[in-house]
Amino acid sequence: MVHKLDPSIPRVWRTPRTLQFGVERPRLILEPVGAAEERLIAALAAGATPGALRMIARGAGAGPAAVDALLARLRPVLETRPDAEPGDAPIVVLDGSGPTAARILALLREAGVDVRSGLAADDPAVDLAAAAVLVGAYAIAPHRHQRWLRRDVPHLAVVFGDGGVTVGPFVRPGDGACLRCVDLHRRDADPAWPALAAQLHTRPLPGETELVCGAAASAAAGAVLALLRGTQDRSDAALRYDATAARWSERRWEPHPECGCLTPLAEPAPAPEPVPRGTARPGASPGGRAGFRAAPSSAAAGAWRG
Repeated sequence: MVHKLDPSIPRVWRTPRTLQFGVERPRLILEPVGAAEERLIAALAAGATPGALRMIARGAGAGPAAVDALLARLRPVLETRPDAEPGDAPIVVLDGSGPTAARILALLREAGVDVRSGLAADDPAVDLAAAAVLVGAYAIAPHRHQRWLRRDVPHLAVVFGDGGVTVGPFVRPGDGACLRCVDLHRRDADPAWPALAAQLHTRPLPGETELVCGAAASAAAGAVLALLRGTQDRSDAALRYDATAARWSERRWEPHPECGCLTPLAEPAPAPEPVPRGTARPGASPGGRAGFRAAPSSAAAGAWRG
């Protein structure tokens, strides 16, 4: 076991013998701090085993009891996972590419999260994931988010548009709206949305400037860390960053009544009756195609219609 002071908590001396941990929100005021305690605290800043701490204490003229007493007093400012072993970090899968995805990956790894990207659908890490982050343009294609919904893995959408970027909702399967609910609400507001989404989701991320990229990555990484630490408030909120106004707004999504993501899986629908050869399907044109003459993307739009 390695004991280490939490590096995110600053240390300042109030007096030559009084050490304060935290400035704006003090976590601990340690007093008195003698020569032995000062040397032990210096070792704890880098991380040290109990054996190494006892050797340091012995060299400073203190006994093993001094180490135990100091560790007990420092418990509020020690790292929260002193027993963590390599491989114990939660796995987060990043589905996306580009500057924002790379920054999210860097921020989460800096926080000690095991982030995997570029994984195949059958990679074992997919089933072990504690969360997933999906980065896309205008909309997240159904096949990208349904894989996480089926596995009951919480997943966060980071969606760029030509006016800014939306972070959320953070879907927790079975609790709140999913990304299909969002698309169904958008279809209700604009019947053409399925056709638009089918054309837009494969485009490069628009408006991925340094400012927007930094804002989106910070918000996404913060949301993932809150989920992993159990401090997430609401999952149905989507944060929208307006690139022109350079400010955030919030919108909450409700489950859509047509989605069924909060209900148990239904029995599969019966297979359609076979159509005798030479019989035209309802709505078909004489050439055998559907009578509706659609744009090239209309077939893909069906995935958004559900």
